[in-house]
Amino acid sequence: MNRKLLIVLFVSSLIPGIIGNGLLPLLPVYASQLGAAPGLVGAYLAISYLALVLGSLGAGWVSNRFQRRKVVFIVAGILGVPALWLMGRVSNPWQLTGLTVFVWFIGGLNLTLLSILTGLFAPQEQRGRIFGTLALTGALAALIGGLSIGAIVDRWGYSTLFAALAGLMALGPLLGLLLEDKPGALPERSAQKRAGAAPLGGGFYVAILASILAGIALFVGRLGTSLDMQGLNFPRAAITSTAAIGGLIALPLTPLVGWLSDRYNRKFLLMLCYFACTCGLATLAISASLWHFWIAASLLSIQAYAGNGIGSALVADLVPPAALDTGLSIFSSSQFLGGIIGFAMAGLAIQRFGLTSSLDAAAILGLAAIGVLALVRHQQKIGQKMAQAGAAGN
Repeated sequence: MNRKLLIVLFVSSLIPGIIGNGLLPLLPVYASQLGAAPGLVGAYLAISYLALVLGSLGAGWVSNRFQRRKVVFIVAGILGVPALWLMGRVSNPWQLTGLTVFVWFIGGLNLTLLSILTGLFAPQEQRGRIFGTLALTGALAALIGGLSIGAIVDRWGYSTLFAALAGLMALGPLLGLLLEDKPGALPERSAQKRAGAAPLGGGFYVAILASILAGIALFVGRLGTSLDMQGLNFPRAAITSTAAIGGLIALPLTPLVGWLSDRYNRKFLLMLCYFACTCGLATLAISASLWHFWIAASLLSIQAYAGNGIGSALVADLVPPAALDTGLSIFSSSQFLGGIIGFAMAGLAIQRFGLTSSLDAAAILGLAAIGVLALVRHQQKIGQKMAQAGAAGN
């Protein structure tokens, strides 16, 4: 992959990351101030993440059928700008839900299109490093958004915040003009029509199940963080600072783990990311001071950012090249599906059973994700890759 394309993909992924990761700690607070109870807050976030799933699945379908990823990316980005601006001018939770659904659908669509383009252009022996580099955008975006978004709301209010974010989102279509595109496995398409879609393999579906379980645990932790800190009367800047600290910790770890995954077992490293999330949930259950929440957010961020990059690379290893579009879009959707279930479960569980019990249950799901992922048969030709690297060095 040439350097120019990698930079464009990186910055294009950074923009929706700043918007999504920066807003996520604040959206439960915003919805609560508009009159939503915890159960309704969880339902609101779950519906929003359903839109992410549909956007991700739509990206795979559009990419595979029309092969016009660049055009779709630009048009979708343009449509999202006015919707994001209007989010700062709502008066009830239902208006907020409708607009968030639309913006999140576009975010899922465009982020998955960028992931598909990365998979098409990344050489197999560099997948871990390249996907790890792009996953770095999530951590960097959380750092930027976490440091700025809460402070903007505390000083100028929500209307100013969403106007600024709409201006930021408008940069996406401009960057889209610099993207490169290419058809994926077009010579085989006529044969695929006769023989059916390329099989994804049993290991792929087991990895997807593990991703869903881990996603549920992660998003229970994220909603729990916001509601717990709101209940303890932390200011908005402090609530969003958890995203910033999580991004700061994940910033060096994400590319490092991606680089390591090209040399060591990708599956084992992903299991370690899931375990970090489980430890974060356990920490969150006993948090009372700001620094407690920072530690919990840091552990959760390891799965959210480093784990995302390794997971994409693992899926690219597991599926055949002809099914890359479908495989990566399903993987992206599985994480958002975990968000849907996690937010819905967390809102209801916190309201009925309390925060601590809900976080303990989520930690158990994180351990279950590790057990499921251990069942995946993944043969990574590490020795061959390292030998090639050594030969190139000589």
